[in-house]
Amino acid sequence: MNSKYWCYLFFADLLAELTAIALKRNEVQLFIKPLLVIFLFAWFMLSSVKLSPLRYFIAAALFFSWMGDVFLLMEAKGAGWFMAGLGSFLLAHIMYILFFLELRRKQLAQQPWNPFIITVVAVYAISLFGFLYPHIGNLKLPVGIYAFAIAAMLVIAAHTFNKSTQNAASYYIPGAALFVISDSLLALNKFYHPFPFAGSCIMLTYGLAQFAITKGSLLYLAGEKNG
Repeated sequence: MNSKYWCYLFFADLLAELTAIALKRNEVQLFIKPLLVIFLFAWFMLSSVKLSPLRYFIAAALFFSWMGDVFLLMEAKGAGWFMAGLGSFLLAHIMYILFFLELRRKQLAQQPWNPFIITVVAVYAISLFGFLYPHIGNLKLPVGIYAFAIAAMLVIAAHTFNKSTQNAASYYIPGAALFVISDSLLALNKFYHPFPFAGSCIMLTYGLAQFAITKGSLLYLAGEKNG
C-alpha cells in the first residue's frame, strides 16, 4: 500500500472517532480510537528516511501515544489506568523533546533562547496548573510533572525554527501547541468541570496535533536527506 493511504486512513478514522463521540457510541470508540496512532505510525515509518536515527524518536513517541490511548480507554475501570495513560504520554513527550533537542543541536547557528516565548508558555502552564491545583487531589505531583514536560516540549519545538527548518516547523510547532491545548481541555474537563463538546474538542485537537508533529518531522527528515 502506498504510504499516503495510511494518512488517508488516519483522517477517515479521526472522522469516525468524532462521529462516535457525537453519537455516544463508546463501544465503537474502543475499536477505532487505538487505530488513529497505528495509521500515523505506519505512514511515518513507510515515509521517513530509513537511515536517520532521528526517526526512532518519533516512532517511540507514537508508540507511547498509542499505549496512552489504550490505557485511557480503560480509565473507567480504575484510577490506575489514568495514571498508566498519563505515564505513557509523558514518555511520548520526552521522545518529542529529545527529537526537538537533536534538531536544535544540529543547527549550524543556534538561535538564542527567546525569553518571551519561554515566559508566555511558562505563565500559561503555571496559571492552568495553579487554577486546577485545588481540584487535582492526590495527582498533584504527576500532573505537575506532565505539565512541565508538555510545556518544555512546546518551548523546545519553538526554538528549532530557522530558515532551514521553516517548512517542517510550520507543521510541528503548531502541532506542539495543539497538543498543549488538547491536554488543557482534557484537564479542565476531568478535574474542574465537564463542558459541552469536550470529547470532540479534545479528540480533534489531539488528532491534529499528532498529525502535524508527524508531518513536520517527515518534512525535516526529507530535508536532512536532501541537504
